[in-house]
Amino acid sequence: MPSCRARSEFERYIHAPDQTLPLLVRAGLLHVQFESIHPYLDGNGRIGRLLVTLLLGHWNLLSAPLLYLSLFFKRHRDLYYERLDAVRHQGDWESWTDFFLEGVATVAGEATATARDLFALVTEDRSRVLAMDETSLGALRLFEDLPRHPIVESSQVVERIQTSKPTANRAIQALEAAGVLVEITGKRRDRRWAYQRYLDRLRTGTEL
Repeated sequence: MPSCRARSEFERYIHAPDQTLPLLVRAGLLHVQFESIHPYLDGNGRIGRLLVTLLLGHWNLLSAPLLYLSLFFKRHRDLYYERLDAVRHQGDWESWTDFFLEGVATVAGEATATARDLFALVTEDRSRVLAMDETSLGALRLFEDLPRHPIVESSQVVERIQTSKPTANRAIQALEAAGVLVEITGKRRDRRWAYQRYLDRLRTGTEL
């Protein structure tokens, strides 16, 4: 187990008003240090990757946890461990920092492209929904809620758009007819629907 001193110094550096290094670089250094301290019996890798996003949020570099660096590290798994080992055994912080910053730039670019694609998709689907004769106010309200909750059940819709169950069911049926919602259980009861195109775009590029 790591010493109390190592953990204390790690925590102090997180909160230190260090003006000599950019915050992104500090996040990368702290990730390596966390993985080297290895403070827990299990889950250190997952927590260490999550730590980067939490730090960037804590330092107000991210307004939402949208930087998924774990995916970049998994894509380049061998190089990731090679760079970590080079820091530990050779003190090669420069190569690690280059790798880390490349990951940040890559993932940020992909997140931006995904956001643009999702905006275009929602705009297109909204136009389709508005063009349908059977579209009701309830259906429009449900549609606008889908990007936040892309998988829905009838009972959830009642609560989210503040309406009756029959109106919620009609809203679901209207969006299903528009090709926006897809039933995903195949059941007659306890059914669920997904905003499938939206979810598919979110998953693009995450397959390993």
